[in-house]
Amino acid sequence: VPIYSNALVRAKWKPEPADEVTILSLGGLDSIDITPAAIDPAETSTIQVQYGGYRATAGVRWQHIFSPDAFGVLTVSDTEQQERVNEQDQFFDGPSTQARSLKSDVLTPVYFERTHDGTTALRYDGFFSAGSKLTMISGVALHEFRIDYDIAQPKGEQSVLSIDPAPRDADSFSPDFSTGELGAYAEGTWKVAERWSVSGGARAQIFQFGGYTSVTPRVSSSWRFAAHAGMHASFGEYAQMPPFVYLTAWPQNYTLHPIRARHFIAGIDLYEGSRGRLGIEAYRKSYRDYPVSTEYPTLSLANLVDTLGQQFLWLPMTSRGTGLAQGVELFGETHMGDRLLLQGNIAYGRAEYAGLDGILRPGNFDFPVVMNVAGNYRFSQYYGSSWRYEYSSGRPYTPYLLQISEAQNRPVYDVSKINESRGPFYSRFDFQFERKFFLGSRQLITYVGLQNAFDRENFLGYFWMPRLTYLRNSPCKVNPGACLSAQYQMKRFPSFGVRYVF
Repeated sequence: VPIYSNALVRAKWKPEPADEVTILSLGGLDSIDITPAAIDPAETSTIQVQYGGYRATAGVRWQHIFSPDAFGVLTVSDTEQQERVNEQDQFFDGPSTQARSLKSDVLTPVYFERTHDGTTALRYDGFFSAGSKLTMISGVALHEFRIDYDIAQPKGEQSVLSIDPAPRDADSFSPDFSTGELGAYAEGTWKVAERWSVSGGARAQIFQFGGYTSVTPRVSSSWRFAAHAGMHASFGEYAQMPPFVYLTAWPQNYTLHPIRARHFIAGIDLYEGSRGRLGIEAYRKSYRDYPVSTEYPTLSLANLVDTLGQQFLWLPMTSRGTGLAQGVELFGETHMGDRLLLQGNIAYGRAEYAGLDGILRPGNFDFPVVMNVAGNYRFSQYYGSSWRYEYSSGRPYTPYLLQISEAQNRPVYDVSKINESRGPFYSRFDFQFERKFFLGSRQLITYVGLQNAFDRENFLGYFWMPRLTYLRNSPCKVNPGACLSAQYQMKRFPSFGVRYVF
């Protein structure tokens, strides 16, 4: 299992009544070693993995109040991320009929990655009110991205996307550069009447990588048609570059365009008062210039097959993909004084993306039905409890070409049916109890809880068992589906700890 640790530091300082300085630092380390059991027929991978990485961000925010109607915020931040990955194959190079020994001197190195991403940002936002009718907000931001990668997959791999057993997509790339991004925006809100307001604005961006520019609008309006009810609607367009690791993986990927998104959102606040709120909201988000594979017409960056435990996939891409996410959500919240708080939502939506063939297919996060219920109850100032229940439609997944997978003894996906299959529904109930001890102005909080309390087997995916075929009476010879292993997410898991507040 992963080993990780993190730390958070936050501080505030008010040198003057009109000034406030906030300092925030967040960082974490994580690592994992995966060593498949070479003599276990039920093992689902032949790839050994050693991974380690860290992420850290730190920033300073200075807010200055110029007058009762105007203030500004200056933010300076830096973010660093580094990962190191080594992978070795326990099998012989190429198609094999015998498993390799686990001795390190006979393992085949197949993948190496050392990546470092750094981002330094300088941003200023200004807020201004002109009487009770008009409010203005504007800002400018400058980002410097520092990229230093060393990624090597020199022999390629037996791609899970191809029926050809020969290694393909051999790739090694080592970009080392810095690039900038400049953005500016302005937005105004006009209070047309006592219960009706209209907002409009635009954002301009310059992407130094690729030399792209964009100007995107945003408009919104809200109307309170009753004391406790109202409605709202908004429209916006957005532009964002794909991740740099995809942009630099292949020479042709350097020409990928910014991903464009167009959002429509409308909702009704059925009730909003002192005891709670209830509302319904619908959305439609369309995408264009989405990165898609040039080798596999059905494949988009949004529905890449899950290669958990296998080698990484770096594919040549082009910005000719599209996508559509749309749905509706009912949400509510209620509370009874300081003791009980309940929140819940239920939503129906679809998230589909198209590759070069133009056919929309479910994305990896396409869960048509999602429901959440959460709450907490304070028995007294000393004792409290909280709980959460989640339900969603099953995970979409891509089925295997079973006959070919059995013949080549490796996982081969049916790329004509990207995310066409779906697992059983997801369900999970978590709860926690806590006890507070007051030590003067300080607090000592102990807690104990249980995650996935009903021990639900929540489906993760099907994975190929390459060692099972070596058994003398292997069931795969009769039924290739017998070489598939259903893997599940976290089982029942207890948690406990202590927090000290000072």
